Amino acid sequence: MPQLDRAPSQPLVTIVTPSFNQGEFIADAIDSVLAQDYPAIEYMVVDGGSTDSTLDVLRSYGDRIRWTSGPDGGQADAIHRGFLAGSGEYLAWLNSDDRYVSGAISAGVRELTADPTVALVYGKGEFIDRDGTGAQPCAHIEPWSLKRLVGTLNLILQPATLFRRDKYIAVGGLDTALHYVMDYDLWIRLGSKFPVRFLPVVLAQARVYGETKTSTGGLPRLDEMERMVRRNCGRGLPANYQREMWLALRQAFAVAARNRQFTRAAWLGVRTAPYAARAAIEKLKRVRSAPRD
Repeated sequence: MPQLDRAPSQPLVTIVTPSFNQGEFIADAIDSVLAQDYPAIEYMVVDGGSTDSTLDVLRSYGDRIRWTSGPDGGQADAIHRGFLAGSGEYLAWLNSDDRYVSGAISAGVRELTADPTVALVYGKGEFIDRDGTGAQPCAHIEPWSLKRLVGTLNLILQPATLFRRDKYIAVGGLDTALHYVMDYDLWIRLGSKFPVRFLPVVLAQARVYGETKTSTGGLPRLDEMERMVRRNCGRGLPANYQREMWLALRQAFAVAARNRQFTRAAWLGVRTAPYAARAAIEKLKRVRSAPRD
């Protein structure tokens, strides 16, 4: 997108949108970037070779956006290549089914500029329906705590973030081998080395619908999360995902047993046991703490 006239003191922000067959939503994401009031933005869409209407949508914007389309190594690879192709001091990515709220980039830039030691700024966010309505607060977003990020939950909504290029490079950038939790992994690595700032205002809206990677990830997503957290010196799967793991393992066990995959079923049974025990303990705690007549 053409850059507006800006003062030399205004840092350039590189925003990347990774895309693959998201023609239904991508115009909404692009429009939310183009509507930002911050004048120093370079924006690019890195498309993985879409076969739906995405390319027609991208062409319709003319020279207001930069974009490429072709095979890539997945979402994290597309984002990382986009960052390296840009020159902004600050970085952000907006998935093609999410959108910024008005003034989001200006608010993030102010926070980063106010304290040069801060590597990452994140704000509040909202979940929206497939059609972009029904906004609801993201209840999992919390003030910054590395301990809770590693041990309890991912307390950051990815589109509501802005971070420094030099700090991103310093921690090695996105792990392009990750498919589901590349953002979570990056927050842990940035927060382990540098200060992080929470901005208690809504910066972005994330679309929730049945085909998202989070919704369809199942056991592979949770397994990847567990491996990632252990690699980052955590004890294992964060507490808020334990029940989800138990349900995913139980479902996978049932499928394996039904298909007479006895070796896999036995392995899944062993994996399920500690999660089932934790679920039983949590249920007992809830029963004991429930008010009695």
